[in-house]
Amino acid sequence: MICIAQYFYSSILCHFAYADSSAGNFLLQNYKQALDTQVNLGQELQMFKALTGFAAADFLHWHQEETMFLSVAKWKEPEGTTLKVSYVEALQKLFTLK
Repeated sequence: MICIAQYFYSSILCHFAYADSSAGNFLLQNYKQALDTQVNLGQELQMFKALTGFAAADFLHWHQEETMFLSVAKWKEPEGTTLKVSYVEALQKLFTLK
């Protein structure tokens, strides 16, 4: 995996060394930051797993639960919000009738 990442990193460096654009530099900096984050947070994640006893399966399970919750939640607004919107719409209709 590191070998592949180094290959892509080298390819990106070569590509943007000849590209004179701020967009190219922006993408390159984002890629560098992503690699750095992957390394640093990977180490922290290993320490966290060792201290808490959590395993990779736990993280996958939590991700699946969150994905399922969000897929349902995006289609169903909270009842309080729905009532407030209905109230405002009713007031707007009342004022347009006057």
